[in-house]
Amino acid sequence: MSDWITEYYADVDAMRLEPYVARHTEDAQVIFGNNPPAVGREAIAGAIGGFWAMIGGLRHEVHHRWDVDGGATVVLEVTTHYTTAGGAHVPLPCVSILDGTPEGLVSSLRVHIDLAPLFAAMAAEAQGTPVSAS
Repeated sequence: MSDWITEYYADVDAMRLEPYVARHTEDAQVIFGNNPPAVGREAIAGAIGGFWAMIGGLRHEVHHRWDVDGGATVVLEVTTHYTTAGGAHVPLPCVSILDGTPEGLVSSLRVHIDLAPLFAAMAAEAQGTPVSAS
């Protein structure tokens, strides 16, 4: 990957919230899994920041990328490698669709992922149950 997508995911994987939020238009919409849309930078910061506060880390392994309309829309097939606060590794398949502006800002992000295995690992840790690393 190169260009605005590379920079965008560098901020995501480092969980740098302020630079990440600044990469969106003022009225951007982020839909993550089956959650309601977060619309606008403040809502995106709250939703994503809240999620990041619950985990230990994440990393995206890109398998495929499709650029549409000259790169204005990008579709990514990835494995998102989550680390729980307790250190368990939970890899999950994911497809994300990003719409960008000519200025390199994201106007729409749709993340298609099932986070149930991550939340199950987090719940097991909270109960003191050992979580097997993947």
